[in-house]
Amino acid sequence: GLFGLVHGFGFSYGLQENFQFAGTHLLVSLFAFNVGIELGQITVLAFMLPALAVVRRYVLPGKVGMIILSAIAADTSWHWMLERADALWKTPWPQPTMAGLTILAVWVAGVLLGAGGIALAAQRLRLGFVAGPKMPSPEPGTGD
Repeated sequence: GLFGLVHGFGFSYGLQENFQFAGTHLLVSLFAFNVGIELGQITVLAFMLPALAVVRRYVLPGKVGMIILSAIAADTSWHWMLERADALWKTPWPQPTMAGLTILAVWVAGVLLGAGGIALAAQRLRLGFVAGPKMPSPEPGTGD
């Protein structure tokens, strides 16, 4: 739900002219749009999950049924991917500029530094460097 809300804010710029009745209340309109999308998804799931359970139990039981349903899902997703790849291929891309490449280089450097910092912290935690050196415990009977 939260991912959908954040994703919807990205849509707000592209859909701003389509929210005819929003006026100055863009956030309310966008929230209502996202709630509608989420309710639609929940409704589809409410019908599809029981239908798939019936198909799985009575029509296509066993491993063969799972393979057939998986093949149908894979085929559908393959065709959706090809449609999107075709649209991406036909999209005119802007010419790279020095300013754009500089911004890209800054982002790549930031991601690499962040990943390196996380890897270093994980390694130090795994090897026990964060807690510091362990003091030897006193031997029994020495009075310490």
